[in-house]
Amino acid sequence: MYNGNNPTALNSRDWLVQALLSLMNSMPYSKITVKNICTKADLSRQTFYNFFETKDDIIRFCIQKCYEEMISHLSKKTSLQLTDIIEQMAQTFNKNQKLIQLIINQHLDNLLETEIAAAIHLFTKYVKLESNDSLSEYGDAFLIGAISHTILYWFKNPSPITVDQLSNLLFQIFSGNYFVIEK
Repeated sequence: MYNGNNPTALNSRDWLVQALLSLMNSMPYSKITVKNICTKADLSRQTFYNFFETKDDIIRFCIQKCYEEMISHLSKKTSLQLTDIIEQMAQTFNKNQKLIQLIINQHLDNLLETEIAAAIHLFTKYVKLESNDSLSEYGDAFLIGAISHTILYWFKNPSPITVDQLSNLLFQIFSGNYFVIEK
């Protein structure tokens, strides 16, 4: 996969991305082929394979591009809180609604959720959790799953709560202040 910064190559990559997104607006993702993408972008299959192995890689690339700004913003913080991650992720979803909605409409939730989880996983290393090291992987798995499912649900909801409400809700849940067990 290409990792250089040649402007011509980067333009070709962008044309492939735009070609797939354009095709997704007019036909089911499952029917789109690499040949369709290359024809729409007016590029060769070899050019496609210089950048991507599959069309799913284009979707992953698009989602990861959405998170670059979030990652840049969060990595500048000296003290990272769970609420910072949640707020930034929700803002990223809001800012990229058209792309995210297209991905959801094409039933590619699994790709979206996997990339959300990967982004969260990057930052759980910086959030100070009070847990035993041998249990931290379990805690991370719970945290990543809960946040990614909740954010996806929030985005799919036709009447979503605000970003602040989402952040506060998840913070309450994770701090143990949301559920009350009656005896």
